[in-house]
Amino acid sequence: MKKILLVLSLVLTFSLVGCSSTNEFKNVSTADVEKAILESELLVENPMSADIMEFDYFNDVQDSIEEGFISRAAMIVALEDVVFIRAIDEENAAKVLSTVESYKQDMVMRGFADGYGKPENATRAANTIVEQKGKYVYLISADKVEDIQKVILDTIQK
Repeated sequence: MKKILLVLSLVLTFSLVGCSSTNEFKNVSTADVEKAILESELLVENPMSADIMEFDYFNDVQDSIEEGFISRAAMIVALEDVVFIRAIDEENAAKVLSTVESYKQDMVMRGFADGYGKPENATRAANTIVEQKGKYVYLISADKVEDIQKVILDTIQK
């Protein structure tokens, strides 16, 4: 009887561990995320996108990046940045996250926190989100940060 209980408890333990370690994120391309954001029409500053590998700021972590994009306002005086990166794995995503946090300080806060350019830039800078979700890392600096984040999460979550 004790052996049966032991076996059942082991089976239950392994099944619970197996259920809790399932990946909660889909393996989607960053192009799908970019398309979803653009189709949502939440970016209002005439966004221009580029491949993240062409953006020199991320040269130090290129080996950790599978793909990504950066979308910025066409007007240099308007802050509306979305950076979305799919890293090779979660460990590399942590490295990328550190660089994206530096990007926030160097390119968002230093440039726009005092309201440079458009008056709403200071609010956009203050409300900037930087997060890692699995092997995905993103930065959102815009008016409707939560709505854009919802579009991203709806696209990448299972």
